[in-house]
Amino acid sequence: MFDHSDISISTGAYADLPLAAVLLKARELASSVEITSYRRHSLLDVNNARAVAAFDLPFSVHGPFIGVGVGSTREAKRRAAIELHRRHLKIATLLGATLYLVHPDRQRKPGPPKPAVIAALRRSFIELRALQDQFGTPIVVENMAYPGYSHFTAPGDLDLCGLGLALDVGHAAVAGTLAAWLDDPRATLSHVHLHDNQGAQHGDQHCPLGTGVVDAGAAILKAREAGASMVIEHKNGDDVLQSLYYLRANGLIG
Repeated sequence: MFDHSDISISTGAYADLPLAAVLLKARELASSVEITSYRRHSLLDVNNARAVAAFDLPFSVHGPFIGVGVGSTREAKRRAAIELHRRHLKIATLLGATLYLVHPDRQRKPGPPKPAVIAALRRSFIELRALQDQFGTPIVVENMAYPGYSHFTAPGDLDLCGLGLALDVGHAAVAGTLAAWLDDPRATLSHVHLHDNQGAQHGDQHCPLGTGVVDAGAAILKAREAGASMVIEHKNGDDVLQSLYYLRANGLIG
């Protein structure tokens, strides 16, 4: 249906399907895929790992993120988060992942920057950098959507300690920082998540490209200039197709 391009699709759009079925579908739409290693698609499930090994499809991995507190000020919780990422990263590396993505903090209540959280994130990034060096798979950190709820929503908010940047353009649009990220990310731009929304008042919608405020063309140009990988990240398959049609109609893919 689509000529294979340099833009992947996320398995998160097909979260209700077995991973093997998703990989089969994804192979018809794109040259590569991002596996959301969570719940039904977790790579800790031996059947999922076997499915990935059986497909000749380049892939990145989005690490687990719900309740995974790499920015927790409770050291036991922070250490548990790093250990969970280590387990997923190890399997991702064995299967040949191109990179591994982590979320930073997610605070329960909005507020000003907290030095203790920033210090916890720094410890986690240093430990993740050590895992990156150990396993040889690049690790990237994704910007979040809501200032006050995360310490990483704008360029320069955090020192990534040698990890790469995963720029989520939808998150940046909600945070009002997309132009700043595209102008100067202040970190090594390694990976880009593509989706759209109606801006801050409407939240992180993950709408099809071309239906909201995100300038997908500018984001894709920036990614290609940086040599960054790109992933369409939606909540359902229909939106994936709509974004692919939009990209093709606007000459952004073949």
